[in-house]
Amino acid sequence: MNIQVSGFGSAKGESVDMFTLTNANSMEVKILSFGGIIKEINLPDANGKPTQCVQTFDSLNDYIADESYRGAIVGRYANRIGNGCFTLDGQEYRLDKNNGEHCLHGGNAGFHKRIWEATSHFDDNAACVELTLRSEEGEGGFPGNVVVKARYTLDNNNALRLTIHATTDKATPLSFTQHAYFTLSNADSVKSTVLKINANKVTDADATLLPTGEFIDVKNTPFDFTEPTEIGNRVHNTPSHKLFDIVGGYDHNYVLNNDGSGQAQAQVFAADTGLKMQLFTTLPGLQFYTGNLRNDKQMGALCLEPQYFPDSPNKPHFPSCIASPEKPANMEICYVFSVS
Repeated sequence: MNIQVSGFGSAKGESVDMFTLTNANSMEVKILSFGGIIKEINLPDANGKPTQCVQTFDSLNDYIADESYRGAIVGRYANRIGNGCFTLDGQEYRLDKNNGEHCLHGGNAGFHKRIWEATSHFDDNAACVELTLRSEEGEGGFPGNVVVKARYTLDNNNALRLTIHATTDKATPLSFTQHAYFTLSNADSVKSTVLKINANKVTDADATLLPTGEFIDVKNTPFDFTEPTEIGNRVHNTPSHKLFDIVGGYDHNYVLNNDGSGQAQAQVFAADTGLKMQLFTTLPGLQFYTGNLRNDKQMGALCLEPQYFPDSPNKPHFPSCIASPEKPANMEICYVFSVS
């Protein structure tokens, strides 16, 4: 195992570091202190050819200008909070509206544009980058002073693990995610990529992708990835659905089957490279995002974003996302890569 630290420019007068983690299998992961971004995941494909497994930018300025949250840790709240407001303990909180009438991914003060304090260490078995961020009460309209500690760990089993622990001095909703754009295939579209998601339902949503509070069974819909399926086959060979038609592709929250079995909550496989990724998480939801698959030009990547359900602060029957001084927020995401 090894870590190299190098400069990656500066933002608002603060320097940004890039941490390059390498394991015994020639797998390489690059992490930025800006946004907690996964800049690169590189490993040999089935033919031994180095393959870039996430979309990346070359410069810090590109990340500063980016509006797609590419590779970043998202917070305080991943996904949408409806109408930019919620009520907690009898008090109404009004948030930034940066997605039409909704608050998206933490609003204007999102963690993806912040510089995190960063340290690193490694031994024979793992390489680790530890990131710390402080979010003051009122940022984006949210209550509570919050301290977030995120840790990326790469081991010799080709597992990249992200754990996040956050404390607060006041009850507040917290939902973090990792927003990498995965590119296991060399194809220009993800239609040939094989996907499995351990979920039998998705959250229904309105035309603005805000949950209605209802759930939809994935069976006989374009959302059914309960068995490994090429994404394009599911799109074109399954009766369409009004929720799918809103996007023309995928931007939907899956209700994960957290049954304690320990199985992966999602699996991705690309036949042209032989690369496979398994995703494990402690979070109850997973946003699957491809952008519009009906366009001739498709972004060539997919996002799998573990999260609490969108608009959970306004949906009491959704899993609780509320952290408090007595109940810190804890979450884990693990990506395990292999070649077949």
